[in-house]
Amino acid sequence: MFHRRGGVAIVAMCAVVLAACSSTKPPVSKPSPVIARVGPEAITLAQFNVRYQSVCVSIEQGGGSCAGGAQVTSVRSSVLRSLIVDTVIREEAAKLGLEATSKEVAAEVATDAQQAGGMSALQTDLAGAGGSIAQLEDEISSNLNEQRVEDVFAQQRAGLVESLLAKGANFSATAKTYSDDSGSTGTAAKGGALGVLTAAVLKAYDKAFAAAVESTPVGAYTKTPVHDAGGYDIVMVYSKTAQGWGVRHILIYAGNPYNVMDRPNWFVEALFTQVDTLCKANAIEVTLTNAGGNPCTSPAPTPPPASPSPRASATAAPAG
Repeated sequence: MFHRRGGVAIVAMCAVVLAACSSTKPPVSKPSPVIARVGPEAITLAQFNVRYQSVCVSIEQGGGSCAGGAQVTSVRSSVLRSLIVDTVIREEAAKLGLEATSKEVAAEVATDAQQAGGMSALQTDLAGAGGSIAQLEDEISSNLNEQRVEDVFAQQRAGLVESLLAKGANFSATAKTYSDDSGSTGTAAKGGALGVLTAAVLKAYDKAFAAAVESTPVGAYTKTPVHDAGGYDIVMVYSKTAQGWGVRHILIYAGNPYNVMDRPNWFVEALFTQVDTLCKANAIEVTLTNAGGNPCTSPAPTPPPASPSPRASATAAPAG
């Protein structure tokens, strides 16, 4: 922010040459036009442009293009929907008292700048990759809000799993239904079975997870979810021999560090439910053209995360 200096001299000069001084007044900046509303929250054209540029940079770096009628509409639609979803998440974060503040975002930018060798170096690095500080701030704010909301939802889901087990639900069957340790290399399809973990292997796991395995009696499971690098784990020890511990687990994902590309399906469904509720209440309005229209009348695919700016990020290590 620029501050005027030498106020007395300027006032005196204006008394003599009023017209000349009046012509030097800075123009009043106009607020960015509103292109959509989600409940009471407005999404501005400036926000859209920052996100759109990020997406196009990512597409072009991957060898694609934002040019062309159909492609432009598709990209604009994706960007608009990501902003709507992020607004829903931000509103939820605000309700929980967890919304990312400008101070927190600035602190993360400062950390990135320090790692890059200074703010000028960071700006140069971002510009060289087609990014900007505005894009970085957008990414940081969106990620912080989503991580915090998803973490609260994950705690609630883990609590639900614990209540089902307490009522006598089969651990393996529950793991198949609820565990986020899925995919071709995951354990969910195997009832959460990790097999026998030797002492040496266990050392490679998250410390909180390893401690839970070592302290849980055979045939029992942790009655309180274990908060580890992967999220919230319910750990069951089904055997213990000289070779190691036989372990099953149910992971409710809430990675630390969090990766928006790893959104679990149940969280995506929760977002869809909230968007659907807003649609039924006619609480989502869109005025932006050539962006696929209002998602309430033109359903979108899975809510896309904020497009990452050219910023180094780490993926959460497996919790076991």
